[in-house]
Amino acid sequence: MELSSLVNVLNSPLMDEFLIWSVAAVAGTVGVVALVNALDMFLDAETETH
Repeated sequence: MELSSLVNVLNSPLMDEFLIWSVAAVAGTVGVVALVNALDMFLDAETETH
């Protein structure tokens, strides 16, 4: 594989789409983990007061 064809693959719209969805997936995963941690802390605080 020549270097120019590799550069063409990396500059393709498909690669841009892949990068956008990868960033969205990572952001979604971080958001879900943060939500679960927040709920866990809230439920732990609620059970300690009772």
